[in-house]
Amino acid sequence: MTHRKKKKSTEKKKKPADAMVLVISDGRSFLGTGLAFQMYVTDEKNKRNLEGKRIGEIFDGKEIDLPGYIFKITGGTDKYGFMHHPGVEGTELRSVLLSSPPGIRFSRYRIEKRDKGYKLVDLRGIPRKKTVRGNIIGDKTRQINLVIISRRGRSIKEMAKESILSDRILSPLVEKLGLAILKNGLYRVKFASKDGVSRLVDKLSELGVSDDFVKKLSVDVGIGVLKKGKKLIINVVKPIIKGRGNTQFAKYIGKTFFDFYKDLSAGKIDLSDEEKIIAELSEKILEGAEMALRGELKVDFRFKIKETAEK
Repeated sequence: MTHRKKKKSTEKKKKPADAMVLVISDGRSFLGTGLAFQMYVTDEKNKRNLEGKRIGEIFDGKEIDLPGYIFKITGGTDKYGFMHHPGVEGTELRSVLLSSPPGIRFSRYRIEKRDKGYKLVDLRGIPRKKTVRGNIIGDKTRQINLVIISRRGRSIKEMAKESILSDRILSPLVEKLGLAILKNGLYRVKFASKDGVSRLVDKLSELGVSDDFVKKLSVDVGIGVLKKGKKLIINVVKPIIKGRGNTQFAKYIGKTFFDFYKDLSAGKIDLSDEEKIIAELSEKILEGAEMALRGELKVDFRFKIKETAEK
């Protein structure tokens, strides 16, 4: 019997032992991307500063070595996976009856009848017993959900690239934002042939476009979008992050990467001048975003491309 070789899983940052995990979200009150990323708290002083705080509490980031930011605690879980419930006092586990979120999900489902038709079972509003932890962060808490409320200091528009990348909040956010935008070209553009379906990102990889190239482009695009401001993020970028893939800007990104692939295949682009290519692609994507914001972007592009055998 033959066995398939298992694919190597993508390496992930290992969680340090006994670390507290912060899931930090960028909500409408800050930049409005809706994206989130993780950060580990290992310093015992920072952990103690978090203990005793409540779900819903607002605090200064300098308490956990993130000066300049104001955060709100929106939830959390303990090391056993039980959630902190905002309506239950204390730090201990309790069994409570819940009839609405948080803690339970509304559920409705159909049951087929023996004869024709079906009946609808609606469990919304029906109390259910759940085990939850109280609303105060304690020594058994392992994950805390935070949302960024505001940021003090120099305007992002005035910050240099190096300053943004040295910021512990902005740095992971710009890379994640940039990649979320680029996915509309790298992963959504697909080639269909008799041999199956392949993604544009794989085609580019075969032509020498590395993960490092994509990461650098993601950072440049992310920084560029942040500098353009919240209005562009909310109206142009967030819809494609949320999966509304048929927007003009999403099609523009897809076409931009497809054209890049065609030029690269034809030998019109030399990847040895990587920095220049990244700068040009980033500038083109940002120009498209501004055109979309002004309502001037019109693109005719389909994400699925049929390939024919070339002989």
